[in-house]
Amino acid sequence: MSGGLIAGSRPIQVDIAIVADIRVGDVAAPCHAAAAAALRDAGYSVAVVPVISGAIATDPYEVDRHMADLLNIGAVRRVGPGASINCGLALAFDSRIFAGTLACMPRIEAKQRIVTVERPAALTALDRPTLDRLREKAEIAMGGPIVWSPTSITARDAMACSVPDWPVTNENWAPVAPDYSHVRADAEERARPTIGRARIARARPNGAWPSPFLLSPLVSLRERGKPLDDTAIWPHAAPRENWPESTVNLAEFFAKIDLLANPDDAEIDPFPAEALMALSAGVVPCLPESYRELFGGAAVYGSDTDLVQAAINLKLEPGLMSAARQSGVALLREVFSRDTFVARVKEHVEPSRGVSFAPVVHAEPRARVLFYSTNGIGMGHLTRQLAIARRLPERFQPVFVSHSRAVDTVRQFGFVGEHLPYHTTYGEAQAHWNVGLAAALSTAFAFYKPQVTVFDGNVPFKGLLNALAGRPGMASVWVRRAMWGAGRDAEALDRAAAFDLVVEPLDPAWPNDEGPTVALQSDVRVVPSVRILDQNETPSRQDACAALGLDPLKTNVLVATGSGNNFDIAGITHRVIGRLDGRFDLGLAVAEWQIAKDRLDLPDTISRLTGYPFAQYLSAFDFAVAAPGYNTFCEHMAAGLPTLWVPNENEQMDRQIDRARYAVDRRCGLMVRRDAPFDVTPALDQLLDQETRDVMAQNGLSFAKRNMTENGASVIAETIGHLASSSIARLPIGPVAATETEKVEEPVL
Repeated sequence: MSGGLIAGSRPIQVDIAIVADIRVGDVAAPCHAAAAAALRDAGYSVAVVPVISGAIATDPYEVDRHMADLLNIGAVRRVGPGASINCGLALAFDSRIFAGTLACMPRIEAKQRIVTVERPAALTALDRPTLDRLREKAEIAMGGPIVWSPTSITARDAMACSVPDWPVTNENWAPVAPDYSHVRADAEERARPTIGRARIARARPNGAWPSPFLLSPLVSLRERGKPLDDTAIWPHAAPRENWPESTVNLAEFFAKIDLLANPDDAEIDPFPAEALMALSAGVVPCLPESYRELFGGAAVYGSDTDLVQAAINLKLEPGLMSAARQSGVALLREVFSRDTFVARVKEHVEPSRGVSFAPVVHAEPRARVLFYSTNGIGMGHLTRQLAIARRLPERFQPVFVSHSRAVDTVRQFGFVGEHLPYHTTYGEAQAHWNVGLAAALSTAFAFYKPQVTVFDGNVPFKGLLNALAGRPGMASVWVRRAMWGAGRDAEALDRAAAFDLVVEPLDPAWPNDEGPTVALQSDVRVVPSVRILDQNETPSRQDACAALGLDPLKTNVLVATGSGNNFDIAGITHRVIGRLDGRFDLGLAVAEWQIAKDRLDLPDTISRLTGYPFAQYLSAFDFAVAAPGYNTFCEHMAAGLPTLWVPNENEQMDRQIDRARYAVDRRCGLMVRRDAPFDVTPALDQLLDQETRDVMAQNGLSFAKRNMTENGASVIAETIGHLASSSIARLPIGPVAATETEKVEEPVL
């Protein structure tokens, strides 16, 4: 490790350590971020200890942007597992984070410790022995006895009922409302009162609109996010609009509505984060009667029918709407303001004065991320992992363990790489191989001590699952590309539960995807397409041609039809070469995969493209003939390179033919199948026509500009960074029996 330091060898000195789940989901992360910002602005030094709790439902691992912004600019510092903290106050938001066993928590030494109780129903649902265990886990994690702080009168009543002997703060510690006061209505006047529904996360669904809302022609309805009910959006008596989350953020959505009517429950969540945000934006919440004691005159209450009528009344009487908004401003100032929160904290700890001399650099060892991939027909799994690894923050050191025979490639990037033989290498029985795999991976985990393991492959082997089960403090990610064949590997999809996060890099041809992963997108984090190179990393045409020995003034063609290890397309390849080789106006290069079993016999007039990655040379070519594996398809589509697609149609492969069809439909490529070799010549004739190529290239570049400007590798790398810096609360997972019959993947691109 860098500098030979041990994690936690020098305690981090701060005034306040905040322990919280900072992900987007069934948690008030925006409120926690607002509290952290308020403390920092009040002169406190603040550290955040991120916790991943299985007791809190979240969107597939996405960090709250409010908190991420604070961490990224250094307003508060992040403390990862294994460190040590000395602080005046350790403050944990939401008692639910202690429902599971916290692995690898930082060692906290604090003068005082407070844990907020935000969800009363989560507390009262537990029996007394479970509550006592929760308290014990919290005291172990926080380093000593705890004072509990209800955030509302509802939470205080729940504690009096369930745990009357637990010490509590004299006052309720209400959350800090995020500041949305900058929001301005996007219309001076609306014909009808506009009622909206919006959540900060899909983990808190809204469900169907109640019929009284739909049946009233005197209101209009707007919702942010995908509708979860089967009711048609149109027609209804009440005009109904759906705004995708990708088109408007919460602030922009609040500007489009007068009232917010999420179906909340005061016993489950006394202070919904969305309602607090709405108040700050001047939007009036519509709430059940159980909220009246909590929100007072800042909201309207009652049954669904009552709420519709209340919305109409507010519209007809502008004075009523103004009064409700003024009550909201007063409630925010008196209960949910930054000043109120800081004043309560000051009763326990004052901001420390800076000392005359203190080191400004805290040396920390590099954390490791272990990338584990299966063997592939091409190099797709390894390439995606390299794309992610090279974008990790500098504080992380990537190491690779792979079944791919091309694992030496990672050393070109300065990374450590180890090769594990695949079970077919020596004809080993799958059950025996899985036992050995579990032992080998467990040894790698023990040696490298990674904070996160990232798996890329179609089937998480039982040996991998057993090794993961032995490292409960280590986070795990499955990078799972889509476009599976219908009904394929259903058992493998069930194994997603063994991972903390499943990431799906978006396929450019996703509208053509009809495989089994489509129905599971709500359970995974979908990120933009992953590419190993960004646009600014690709050389110019002149430089790329010089590297390959091609003439930039000629029409240059790339032939990259795949390794041929499981699908014989040599006939197509030779037909392409025979049609193009020998023309004085053409330059021809054939890509050779490092893991290909057979080397092509090529004339001396043809360049061999062997340098990795092939994407670095794409600017040298005017068109290509290629197999539409995930990585190749992404790179060619992003570059707008006209391509004759030759899909690998082995039944064990992903649906390459659907990618090819998508490119044809977009008029940025052509397709020829192996069993139609006579289609090669007319397809090449089209691509040899300059005008046809220009149209395809323009269509491809337009597609890329609309859909492929962001590289998903950066998004995944950022997410891994957050995971690696978080302590995980999980229940133990039993090992998977290695003697069961297992369908082992024949890995694919």
